[in-house]
Amino acid sequence: MGIATGSLIALLFRLTDIVLWGLIGVLTARTLSVEDRGLYSTAIILTSAVGGISSLASATGYFVSNQKRNPAEVGGNAFAVVLPVAGVILVAGLGIALLGGGSDSRVLALAVLSMGPGIVRGTSLGVILGQGHIVKYNIGNDVGIILAMASLGLWLGVLDHRTAEGGLQAWCTAQYLSLLPFAVWSRSWIRWLVLHRPNGRLIRGMLRFSLVTGTGGLVGLLNYRLDQFLVFQLDGREGAGIYSSAIAGAEALWLFSSAITLASFARVGRGDPHEAATLTATGIRHTVLVVIGGGLTAAMIGPFMIETLFGHAYSAAGQPFRILCLGTALFAPQGMINLYFVNHAGMPRFPLLVGLLMLTSSLVGGVLLIPFFGTSGAATATTISYGIASSVSVYAFLRRTRLRPSLLWRVRGADLRAYWDLGWYLVNRVAGPLRRGSLDQARADDRLR
Repeated sequence: MGIATGSLIALLFRLTDIVLWGLIGVLTARTLSVEDRGLYSTAIILTSAVGGISSLASATGYFVSNQKRNPAEVGGNAFAVVLPVAGVILVAGLGIALLGGGSDSRVLALAVLSMGPGIVRGTSLGVILGQGHIVKYNIGNDVGIILAMASLGLWLGVLDHRTAEGGLQAWCTAQYLSLLPFAVWSRSWIRWLVLHRPNGRLIRGMLRFSLVTGTGGLVGLLNYRLDQFLVFQLDGREGAGIYSSAIAGAEALWLFSSAITLASFARVGRGDPHEAATLTATGIRHTVLVVIGGGLTAAMIGPFMIETLFGHAYSAAGQPFRILCLGTALFAPQGMINLYFVNHAGMPRFPLLVGLLMLTSSLVGGVLLIPFFGTSGAATATTISYGIASSVSVYAFLRRTRLRPSLLWRVRGADLRAYWDLGWYLVNRVAGPLRRGSLDQARADDRLR
């Protein structure tokens, strides 16, 4: 599967993500107060990210694609680690709910309970993506969002539980229901675990790999969401609610670049050094082609769409949204570069070091700018940190691979022809059966005459 084809498949799912996350944003903006939405959004961002970085997703994907280990063996050994962890988290969340008092304890309990499914789901998705199963990966990734939309619509919209706690109740329920497809897909992994003893060497290898990627993910979480937390602390819940809308709109652009990264995951992991470097450069060019154009378009129409969909109370999100569009465009190639260093070169420390650099610049910039410029200051600090990280990453990639810089930025005719050829392929796939059906019908008419 080529980059254009795989990217199109992933992009179709990402467009669905944009629509679903947009509907969730509109629903929560229209049913929750700005303050409650700020608390709800902050809790969702934190629990989703912690669940993701605590999984063994990077390690399972690496060992399946790069090390070419048996997927059932990798999945079974990974489950031997993450299922007990998810069980402990479940018990901890229930304990907080039973022993705590007040709405704050219930909110904390729901946040903790939401983490377990993320760990199991992320670990499973790593195995699936390592096998190159793009469609199955995206279905598994999207099922939680679809169920969240349905659950929030019922709980907040129909049954009128319009509080941050109510939103988290709906979200938490959806996360546990989202594990149902994985119970089917992981049967061979469970069977392997039942029939074999866990492989201590493989588990230690995955844990060492995940320790570095998890630390990097934690740093990335702090960096990606530090602006949200700083706004929450320095500008209040209302500012956090407004800023969450700006983030949601701007980071939707990453769905395009992540589609290209997903399409390249398995091929970059198992390719030889030259092939992996060239494929990464091609992926970056496709990212530049899609994200910069999308960023310019979003910057023009985004503020109007935010106010139209979320309501006039969120009109102040327009300015930070425009600033973040620039930041996301600058940061778009980072996914492909991280993929090369982690999944091909086996260097999970690379995104960790880049994340530490981003975290430092974002923290300093946020503390200096937010008290004076509010949400626009947070967006500016984030954009600066993205620009610094992207510059350092591109330099490191070019130095390691010795590729010419023009291979990353200069879009080639072959890149455009790939989408043209893909379009004709899809047209022929659709039109071919129609033409055959018309010929068959004509022959049948001739026989009747």
